[in-house]
Amino acid sequence: MDEAQWLVEHRMDLDRAEAVWLERLAEFDRDGLWALDGHFCCATWLVWRTKMARSTAFEKLRVAHELGRRPIVAAAFRAGRLSYSAVRAITRLDRPDPGVDQALVQLAESPQASIVDLERVVRSYGLYADQDRPPAEEVERVRDVKIRRGGDGTGQLVVTLGDVELEEVAAAFQAFLDLRFRPAPVEESSGGDWVAEEAPIDEATREAKKADAFMDLVRTAWVHAGSGQAVGADRYLVHVVVRDGNGASFLDGSPLHPADAAMITCDASTVTHTVAASGEPLNLGRKTRDWSTAQRRAISVRDGGHCRFVGCGFRHYDIHHMRAWDNGGATDIDNGFCCCRRHHRMIHRGFQVQGDPNSELSFHRPDGTNLGSTYPAQVLIPA
Repeated sequence: MDEAQWLVEHRMDLDRAEAVWLERLAEFDRDGLWALDGHFCCATWLVWRTKMARSTAFEKLRVAHELGRRPIVAAAFRAGRLSYSAVRAITRLDRPDPGVDQALVQLAESPQASIVDLERVVRSYGLYADQDRPPAEEVERVRDVKIRRGGDGTGQLVVTLGDVELEEVAAAFQAFLDLRFRPAPVEESSGGDWVAEEAPIDEATREAKKADAFMDLVRTAWVHAGSGQAVGADRYLVHVVVRDGNGASFLDGSPLHPADAAMITCDASTVTHTVAASGEPLNLGRKTRDWSTAQRRAISVRDGGHCRFVGCGFRHYDIHHMRAWDNGGATDIDNGFCCCRRHHRMIHRGFQVQGDPNSELSFHRPDGTNLGSTYPAQVLIPA
């Protein structure tokens, strides 16, 4: 076998192996096994465990899930008749008819057709499909904001705005989506930031991620409002009512999970009110010790401006007390570290963290399994 033939055949072997790997990846993602290591999605797990660039991880997941919906393309890829580049191009077409997939596979197998030719045909199919979609109906509504609490610990925020206002909100919301899924520290990237619509995840998880990004936007607005006189007034504080022997709640009586109460008091402006079972106030409470601006800056610089949980890189975070404030933990730099809201909640619900924020922190599952360690960013950056 000459050198050229060897290269061609072994490239086909790699493509066949890639097809099998992507099938297993889709199963791994559907089963949510990445969550066992404390990650919020499979892409961040891939970045951590396989050292992929974030854009590559999302692209692999997109292709993996598309192959599960496109049996004709998957079979050709598994047989080595399609290259990974051809599969990427074909799967960019949104849910075509099987006949379209068959025609695209035949084109990709043709010796006369290049990947450029295939991508051009895929774009043409996409344009034709767009022409067949009916325009959205216009509905007039009155501008309004409503907050509706549910009885299951969740609720709804219903905001009705004009077209221009919606565009402003959409632009700000997209910025926070991009920030939330931007890698940290910044690594090589060939595909740009993640776009919400391309995330190969189920709809329930997709919507939860959007809610996380929206809360990032809200909390950032809260921080920037700190220069105004309103911050610190009772109407802008989070009030937590602790009823003697009967858990905690908000002022309106909505129940509050103990772990969420601990997380809130870890890094929020709150007032805790202790109330007897009869409803009689036992004390008026006191404002929880907040992290100062200087402390936040110092901790952010030390931690590289992102969550310290192993494998995580979110740039919107709380400051977590290693030793809880309620247990005598000081609000000092050496007792706090950056922790995104998801991992902050997980730590208060069973995940464990050990070590020194100024040095090594090790993270563990609730069963004690060691997930690994992280160090301050300034330790990792060469002098």
